[in-house]
Amino acid sequence: MGRAALIESLRSRAVEDVDALWRDTRASAESYRRELTGVLEQQRAAGALAAATLSRKLEEDASAEARRRAREVRAEAMLVLAGRLRSLASAELPRLRSEGGERLFAALAAELPRRDWDRVRVNPADRDLASACVPGAAVECDESICGGLEVEAEEGRIRISNTLETRLDTAWPDMLPGLIAGLLPESRDDRTAA
Repeated sequence: MGRAALIESLRSRAVEDVDALWRDTRASAESYRRELTGVLEQQRAAGALAAATLSRKLEEDASAEARRRAREVRAEAMLVLAGRLRSLASAELPRLRSEGGERLFAALAAELPRRDWDRVRVNPADRDLASACVPGAAVECDESICGGLEVEAEEGRIRISNTLETRLDTAWPDMLPGLIAGLLPESRDDRTAA
């Protein structure tokens, strides 16, 4: 084999080697590109799943916060309503006293235990009724009493209040839920406890 044939054979082989190298390189590059595309798709899928999970979590948190805030606002409104109802109930006591008159006063005095009372406090309009219903007791007038009476014995060690204010104070915790339920039917809804 001559020199020219050798060079031509080497060139031919070099071209084949270069072509083979380029084919291998392209095949490797294509394989790497497919691998990267697969990884990218997996990352996109994982990112989409993470975003959906985060979005769902944020929505659940926002909904829970909204429900909590709604309960808080409802509770605040109930407190305001309870205060307003209590004010209205207290404002009705003078009317109750005037409509009940002597019979109401006598009924309240009759509920007291029998004993010698030293002192009785009443609304100024009930002074004469107090003298008649609690004989022998010193009668004190108190404008803050709407109706009924407050009695003392044994130098103040025994004290009983049977005023309209005291009766309202005693009955109020039992009355309030019924009043609110009558005004706000949704207050009976179990959803408010959630």
